Amino acid sequence: MKTKKILRSASSIASFAGITLAALLSAVSCDNKDYSNTSPFDNVVYIDAAELEDVSSFTFNQTIATGKKEISAVLAFPADADINVGFKVEPSLAGTYNARLGGNFTMLDAKHYKLSAQQTVIPKGEITSEPVTIDFSSLTDLEVDAGYLLPVTIDQTSNGMGILGGSKTICYVIRRSSAITTAVSLKDNYFEVPGFDFGSPSATVMNNMAQLTFEAIIRVNKFERDISTIMGIEQYCLFRIGDAGFPRQQLQFSSPGDVKFPNPSNNKLLQTNEWYHVAVVYDTEKKTAIMYVDGKEQSRIEEYGNGTPIDLGKQDRTKQAYMFKIGHSYDEPDVMLRQLDGEICEVRIWNVARTQEEIYQNMYSVEPTTPGLCAYWKFNEGEGDIAKDYTGHGNNAIAHSKTVWPSGIEVTQKNKE
Repeated sequence: MKTKKILRSASSIASFAGITLAALLSAVSCDNKDYSNTSPFDNVVYIDAAELEDVSSFTFNQTIATGKKEISAVLAFPADADINVGFKVEPSLAGTYNARLGGNFTMLDAKHYKLSAQQTVIPKGEITSEPVTIDFSSLTDLEVDAGYLLPVTIDQTSNGMGILGGSKTICYVIRRSSAITTAVSLKDNYFEVPGFDFGSPSATVMNNMAQLTFEAIIRVNKFERDISTIMGIEQYCLFRIGDAGFPRQQLQFSSPGDVKFPNPSNNKLLQTNEWYHVAVVYDTEKKTAIMYVDGKEQSRIEEYGNGTPIDLGKQDRTKQAYMFKIGHSYDEPDVMLRQLDGEICEVRIWNVARTQEEIYQNMYSVEPTTPGLCAYWKFNEGEGDIAKDYTGHGNNAIAHSKTVWPSGIEVTQKNKE
């Protein structure tokens, strides 16, 4: 708990570096003099990552073994000669940052990091150097949820170039977290699954499902649209938030025949900027449906649906409005009227009716080989436009447009609190 408190305080610190640099660069904003070839202040070099804040959080999931960060040297304005800039890790600064953050972080052992170079060059007439990479390794050896510090500083420059004191150092606060630390943004984007096309060999597993369970972890930034889609097929089998004449912040499930569940209720509203595990379990034989939020039953209905098994693997690409999508439903591919403005991870489809206990105990992770798991997209890639299907069935999800992977993701485990 102390580590979490410290990290929150770290993120709220407005560093002297940012204030100093902002003041420096704005000094001429009210001056009418032409400074195209001269400057009213001395040139200085600083670290780009420390321009606004000299503390940066590097939090990653406990299963991640490697990582990297990049830093560059930057001048306030171009120099008339090459400027050599030296970087080094400075363990003596750990005490200073611990005092500032009110923590007791350990200095990261040298075996866990390596700088790609000790020196970089800002070429004559330019203001930015080539980046220096900090490669992190053997991260799974670190203690889970413990904090570590890595202060990297400018220790030398050539040609008498000055150093901007408040931005000469970037201190990484490193934490191997038990929480989920990667999710994908669905703002103005969504994912399709080509393997669900009719006739695709990998689509078979998605058909003739007498029982169905949808699961996902979501965080919604805004509920500005009537419908925020989680996943499914419009007018067939769709898990979403909101509907016309229905609260925009309430979960809704629509089964074959466009039978919607549950009834509207202002007592079942999701909130913005809150992480939720959401699930719906539909048994076509028993004609029951149950909705769960954070592993707890929210809504239940009997005598529900038309009793026909679910076929998610028969999509027709000539009917774009009625394809299986994650984060989008209905309308033309580029129309974003029903997309989910938020982040998503841990998306799963089962051909069994998962119990409340099974859902609650496995909200944040599940073995991909668990019987009945038909599709499993962790969305833990952190880069690229493809989400791997971890079941091995080969139904990778493909982004509609260039994907955004937000930084600073940390989904705490509510079933471990």
